[in-house]
Amino acid sequence: MDVLRIPERDRFQLITEHDADHVIALDAGLGFARTDRLVLIQIFTQSGRTTEVKQRVFRAVAEQLEHLGIGGEDVFVSIVENGPQDWSFGFGRAQYTEGALPVPGR
Repeated sequence: MDVLRIPERDRFQLITEHDADHVIALDAGLGFARTDRLVLIQIFTQSGRTTEVKQRVFRAVAEQLEHLGIGGEDVFVSIVENGPQDWSFGFGRAQYTEGALPVPGR
């Protein structure tokens, strides 16, 4: 949240746990092995952040998880971007496009 400058009340999290035998997360040919402590994080956010900011997110997540005993080989992060027209926070409305919410970064 700090790196992406997400406001405190603009946070939605879904946490799901899976048995190790229900997860396949190979190394994509990079030459390392994962353990049964894999943490997979997918971040849905507005488009427009630079590659540098995204790399800072990846580093910050890995550093925070390292403090919890999760090794770098077990940290998998993906950022999925879309635009303000792709969000509805309730009531069947597109609050960003209607002007009820300010579009982040604009």
